[in-house]
Amino acid sequence: MALKLVRRNAKTAPETDGENYHKVIEQVAQRAGKLAIEVNDIAGHVDDVDGQVKREVTQFAELVRIAEHLSGANKIVDAAARNAQHVAGAANADIGRSEDTIHRSLEGIQRLTDSVGGVESKLKGLSEALRRVTKVAKGIGAIAKQTNLLALNATIEAARAGDAGRGFANVAEEIKALAGQTSDATADIDNTLSRLSEQSQGLMETGSRGSVRAARVREGSQAMHEVIQSVSQAMHEVDQESSRIAEAVQAIDRHAERTVQGLQEMSSDVKQSSENLGKARTRVNQLLGFTEELVSMTAVDGVVTEDTPFIELAQERAAQVGKLFEEAIASGEISEDDLFDREYREIPGTDPQQVRTRHTDFCIRHLTAVYDALPEANANIVSGGACDVNGYLPALMSKYSQPQRPGNPEWNAAHCRNKRIMNDRVGLSAGRNTQPFLLQTYRRAMGGGDYVLLKDASAPIYVHGKHWGGFRVNYKV
Repeated sequence: MALKLVRRNAKTAPETDGENYHKVIEQVAQRAGKLAIEVNDIAGHVDDVDGQVKREVTQFAELVRIAEHLSGANKIVDAAARNAQHVAGAANADIGRSEDTIHRSLEGIQRLTDSVGGVESKLKGLSEALRRVTKVAKGIGAIAKQTNLLALNATIEAARAGDAGRGFANVAEEIKALAGQTSDATADIDNTLSRLSEQSQGLMETGSRGSVRAARVREGSQAMHEVIQSVSQAMHEVDQESSRIAEAVQAIDRHAERTVQGLQEMSSDVKQSSENLGKARTRVNQLLGFTEELVSMTAVDGVVTEDTPFIELAQERAAQVGKLFEEAIASGEISEDDLFDREYREIPGTDPQQVRTRHTDFCIRHLTAVYDALPEANANIVSGGACDVNGYLPALMSKYSQPQRPGNPEWNAAHCRNKRIMNDRVGLSAGRNTQPFLLQTYRRAMGGGDYVLLKDASAPIYVHGKHWGGFRVNYKV
């Protein structure tokens, strides 16, 4: 709806023109205020979407990076699969060529083990023959002893016969000598046979152990043959599987390249959308600034709008806080340097992050009661407080200054708003404004994705002529 103002000559204009002027200004202020609220809500949504799109740009960039990494890794896998296929084929061919040689070697081992068994059998036969020879040798030895005894008897009898038995005595002596030689020979044979028996026994034991080993070798040879056959079959299957893997990897590589290309195109589109949205966000914020300026322009002397009580309250409290600061400095309760301290020290374990300065405790002691009394002035007041030029709020109403709950940032965001730097557009503008007042609109985040639309009337705070910050009054529309 357009508002048209008709310029009239001050001398001829009726007295009702002043009343009409005030009414028009009031209507403009009311409608500009509603426009500012709507534009602020739109700007808030645009900010939300802009933030979401920016996150999506980052996510798409990460997806592109991951897809490119995946594609690069897949190419490595492809090269490895091709190499594995080549190696498996060559190994399969080598095993095929070696299988006959291995088979012949196994047959030789088999024959060797059979020969070891034959040697053991022959050694047993030799041992038996030696045993029989030893037995015969012992019989010969017994005969030799008996012969020697007979020769001795014959010698005695020949001696008795005198000259008639002398020839027989000679024969008896020869037989005795022959019996002695036979006894010596049989003793040597017995000793030799004993040593041969020991040697043959040792050979038999060795042969027995060799037979056991030969049996194990035979079993191992058979198992080796089976393993070689299994390896040959497995290598053949590996060769076939490697071929299929190589084909699958090549197909994946083609799809990965198309995926990377598609993601790059989508990332480019999302990035372009983000840039366009950023431009729209800038223009919406500019429009919001224009509407807030229009609302401020309607706050002229003599014209009461719906914002006038809150503007006047912000100015009164700004002057009150500035005077309180000056009196505290004069009394020595706080120094001017401490009051203007801008070194924000983080409070560990807080989420959202809270900070402290040298004037934080002073402000909590003296200003909390001032803030708690604000709703008594107007029921539409939601909150209010003094912030420095960087948007830092050392103290707030008691209900917004509760101790934080660990691990519950959403609850903390709504109920623990003190000791925080509110350096958003509205917070910084309120803290740095040096005009008599500033009227703004904004969406306050209440945690959990919830927002409330508020107006913000602020006025600058001065301490001995130095700009400290601003006093903000937040109220519902």
